[in-house]
Amino acid sequence: MFKNYSLILLLFILSFGKINAQNNSEKDSNPFANPVILKHYSVSELQSIQSTDSIKFNSIVYYYTQSFTIEKVDCPTCEDVTISKFDISKYEYLRKKSERYVRHAEKYGFILTLLSIDELSYQLPIHIQQ
Repeated sequence: MFKNYSLILLLFILSFGKINAQNNSEKDSNPFANPVILKHYSVSELQSIQSTDSIKFNSIVYYYTQSFTIEKVDCPTCEDVTISKFDISKYEYLRKKSERYVRHAEKYGFILTLLSIDELSYQLPIHIQQ
């Protein structure tokens, strides 16, 4: 009986190690506060896109915050990885058309999973070409 509770508790604890769009912080979900998005777009550019092309705006936000997941792994010397710090564009060349791509980067403290292009709710022009 105790083993079952221990297993359930362990699974519950491990489930908190995965970062994705469902558990975004304010910086992750607010494109105007997300440092990675702001590396690629200025606030005024984002405001302009938001007011003139809502689909493009939603695509940008989705791409930088929801087109991938990061699973934290035990790495005491690694910097904490969060969606708001993770620039997915550096890994975009690895994204596949019909299957997810998983990159094990345990020595950096995470496992990255890229959704396949076919799974993306919003696609960017670079995805349509493939």
